[in-house]
Amino acid sequence: MKLDMVGIIVESMEQTILFYERLGFAVIGEKEADYVELNNDGIRISLNTKKMIEGVYGYQPKNEGDKIELAFLCESPAEIDQLCENMKNFGYELFREPWTAFWGQYYAIIKDPNGNLLSLFCDIE
Repeated sequence: MKLDMVGIIVESMEQTILFYERLGFAVIGEKEADYVELNNDGIRISLNTKKMIEGVYGYQPKNEGDKIELAFLCESPAEIDQLCENMKNFGYELFREPWTAFWGQYYAIIKDPNGNLLSLFCDIE
């Protein structure tokens, strides 16, 4: 068994797609759909409306708690700094500004429009 996809439940597909496009991902599928995927090498990432998930689960999903973190490997501290600056300029919240973590990585945490925390990190050479 292997992990194939991570699904993100979204409040607004339009706002979420815009966020991930600004972060550097291309969208696969119709942007007006209840399900799209992000073009990501490796594990698939899907964006799913609450309406779509409700049809699968049989109830409306809750948005409570910090349940999962997505961590994106970047190439350099400069890439992380640039991504953070760009996303701040677009008005997105940095949960934690870039820093050198005690475990030996350069790290930053940003919030997506749904309140999910996304880590951007790279190894320090």
